[in-house]
Amino acid sequence: MTLPTLRIFLLTGLFLWLPAMNGWSQSATFSLTTSQGSRLEIFSQLNPLAINTIHSWELVLYTADGAPLNGAQMSVVGGMPDHDHGLPTSPVVTGEIAPGRYLLEGVRFHMPGRWLLTFDVTSAQGQESATLEFQL
Repeated sequence: MTLPTLRIFLLTGLFLWLPAMNGWSQSATFSLTTSQGSRLEIFSQLNPLAINTIHSWELVLYTADGAPLNGAQMSVVGGMPDHDHGLPTSPVVTGEIAPGRYLLEGVRFHMPGRWLLTFDVTSAQGQESATLEFQL
């Protein structure tokens, strides 16, 4: 095996190995439809979600016709409506890591129960939002 071939082989193996080793879910943890018909898929770094562990989510945004929605500004707010309090952290979308793929960092849930998160999106398509409700 030549050195260039060996390098390609090793890099390919590394790219296949990294997602499995860093804990990212290989299938969407949640899938939502926004108020304007776009699709938001959420992949958690933790699978399953855990209490009191700061982690990141990858947010994948598609237009209604299935194309990646790039160049969007996104934010998230939320909390536990049954306990009348917000998130214990302030998660932030730190950037677009690939077309239509955004990194949400600083996610943490500090207790079991019903959680409600609202994702606000501003893009060339206008403003839209999606709400996620789940039990932890």
